[in-house]
Amino acid sequence: FYIALAGLVFMALGTLFSFITLPVEYDASNRALAWLKNKNIVSPEEYKGSEDALKWAARTYLVAALGSLAMLLYWGIRILGSRD
Repeated sequence: FYIALAGLVFMALGTLFSFITLPVEYDASNRALAWLKNKNIVSPEEYKGSEDALKWAARTYLVAALGSLAMLLYWGIRILGSRD
């Protein structure tokens, strides 16, 4: 039980880390878009595609964080919710 609890604590730390870094990931996408616009590296049509791709790339981190939270809840219920 104590080993499982320690694993749950480490999993909680990983989940917390993934939520703390979410703003960093979104900011990185916004900075990349600003850089593309300021340097005129892409055409306006390509910029729209770049904007879409970078926004969806940032959202993958959101999905990963939510998945991590779901796994934490699952294992938390399995470990702490046991009637044994």
